[in-house]
Amino acid sequence: MERAYLAASANGTLPAHARQIMYQARGPMQELVGKTLGKGFDSYFTQTLLPNYMAEHPEQTGQWDTVFDARGHLTEPHTGRSVPLGTLAVREYLSDTKWRTPGPSGAARQDTRSYPTSGPRHRYGAILFIEKEGFTPLFEAVNLAERYDIAIMSTKGVSVVASRLLVDKLCAEHDVPLLVVRDFDISGFIIAGTLQRSTRRYEFSAGHAERVIDLGLRLDDVQRLNLPAEEVLHGKSDPTANLVENGATPEEIEFLCRGWESSNGGYWGERVELNAFTSDALVGWIEGKLDALGIKKIVPDDATLEQAFRRAAEAHYINEHSREIENAAREHAERIEVPGDLGARVQDQLQQDREKPWDAAVGTLAGEADDKT
Repeated sequence: MERAYLAASANGTLPAHARQIMYQARGPMQELVGKTLGKGFDSYFTQTLLPNYMAEHPEQTGQWDTVFDARGHLTEPHTGRSVPLGTLAVREYLSDTKWRTPGPSGAARQDTRSYPTSGPRHRYGAILFIEKEGFTPLFEAVNLAERYDIAIMSTKGVSVVASRLLVDKLCAEHDVPLLVVRDFDISGFIIAGTLQRSTRRYEFSAGHAERVIDLGLRLDDVQRLNLPAEEVLHGKSDPTANLVENGATPEEIEFLCRGWESSNGGYWGERVELNAFTSDALVGWIEGKLDALGIKKIVPDDATLEQAFRRAAEAHYINEHSREIENAAREHAERIEVPGDLGARVQDQLQQDREKPWDAAVGTLAGEADDKT
């Protein structure tokens, strides 16, 4: 595994995607087992084998820069910013939320309604985690995030390490709660458990579990709202211990696992999906939970409000006087003589700095010409 990582990552000097490591490992592994590793091996390697190996060998893999695919999104209210729950995107977002502070408004100051934010500070007061991505259009239709100033986070099944890292850092550094919405079944309890309990793959910071609130579905929701259940087969493994570990009550365990039945081939029980709700009932149920918790609109402190007020006043002033400035700038630009060898000068700049795009080179040359007028 280490040889595969080093080969994929240019000897540990560059980030390597999990699938790149898989391609380097597959050949030697096929030789080892004496057969072709075909359909399904790539998913098994990237989602199980490699993560397990990294968890079991932290001393060896702690400095590996391994990239995993996004399996969901976190979307901020009002800003429209959506963060894919993959390694690189989460890393970038956390860096932005840590270092970005509202400074002089610059070119963006003509926006009189938006105060620049990144992350929870001055933007959202809670993170609503839902285990299914399919409800996004519904939440957008009712403006759920905007009306409660919450970020909405959705994943495909059990949260990946990137999503756990994201909520851990955001909740700890900004003291916001993580509100978990999921199915009433074994998978739902596992999802809730992995978002608050450290595992081999991720260890949460101290006090994280206290900031996680499992909204359900829970058994009392199912019974109070008379939601329809469906039978489910668990196979030959008794899920009771898993349910206990992830916080199910004795009554919930009895509902989810009715016991052993030979005709069904093992353990069986019942489950209730979020999809058992009608759209309006689901929104109403979530809103009831948010109201009960006291989730409210964000209003920053007085100093931030004053800064935002002055910034908006500045933007209004610029918008009021910008037309005359634009006309004067246009006339000024028309008077500047364009170099006859502009193409050659651009080529020369690009030869000196290969990371620079052509339009940046043009901007530099125009600035030099402007300084001479």
